[in-house]
Amino acid sequence: MEPALNLVKNVIPGFRMKLSGIYPDHEIRQFVFMLFEEYLGWTKPMVHLYPDTEIPEPVIGSLHRALDELITGKPIQYILGKSWFNGTLLKVDGNVLIPRPETEELCSMIKADLSGEQNRRLSILDIGTGSGCIAIDLKKYFTHSEVTAIDNSKGALKVAGENAVQNNCEIAFIHSDALSEANWKKLGTYHIIVSNPPYVTELERKQMHLNVTGFEPEKALFVSDNDPLMFYKTIAGFAVSHLKPRARLYFEINERYGKEVAGFVSALGYEEVRVLPDFHGKERFLTAVMKSRYISQE
Repeated sequence: MEPALNLVKNVIPGFRMKLSGIYPDHEIRQFVFMLFEEYLGWTKPMVHLYPDTEIPEPVIGSLHRALDELITGKPIQYILGKSWFNGTLLKVDGNVLIPRPETEELCSMIKADLSGEQNRRLSILDIGTGSGCIAIDLKKYFTHSEVTAIDNSKGALKVAGENAVQNNCEIAFIHSDALSEANWKKLGTYHIIVSNPPYVTELERKQMHLNVTGFEPEKALFVSDNDPLMFYKTIAGFAVSHLKPRARLYFEINERYGKEVAGFVSALGYEEVRVLPDFHGKERFLTAVMKSRYISQE
């Protein structure tokens, strides 16, 4: 018999009964805590302290709807319509990827590398901005900077724009396809160019969970097995003429291709090319510095 969701103490067992085998137990519990916070404003300790509290009827309905969506594999962030990124609350929907911890690391790396430049007026370009998480995070740290963010999805740009307004960040959003050289003239020169482009191959897609492949935007995730590095090649080539002298290029990369990406970035004339691990120890980031000879000084 299914536990009724009318009492606090019944919610975790009820969710566990329906979701066991789809998600690990610790994730199921986390879903419940997130839903209690969203629908009742309760913290995790309150869920444990008041097990016999009756749940209001409207909240019971919301819990059932959330449970039904979780059963389909829909990510909890899309159900709630929001996600956190380095302490910043962002709107997310099916137009944008859910921000990942690895991308938080990428932003932290940039801020650490340029910590002495925090009060300088930097120009920053985020290519493939999605939810705007990178652009917003960097704008909040480099408060005097001019941040531009591009994406080829109008739906993503709408979400990113709303997130920028919500977080009081002035960012120039441009609808543009980074792979099209005809669009490059729209853009200037920058101290930082950063991109977390699509890098999951179709072969890898077969091994991924439904909550990613069935709900997150395909164009923001996947690349052809025939040319998995096309975004890196194009963006690195673009940056040759759009980075200021001694400016920096940052990529989030597929762990399988660190050596290859580093090779053609070096061949383009970049210096201090480094491939760095994420918190799992996987090769996840590439950083490089533009040689002075490619573009005249400011």
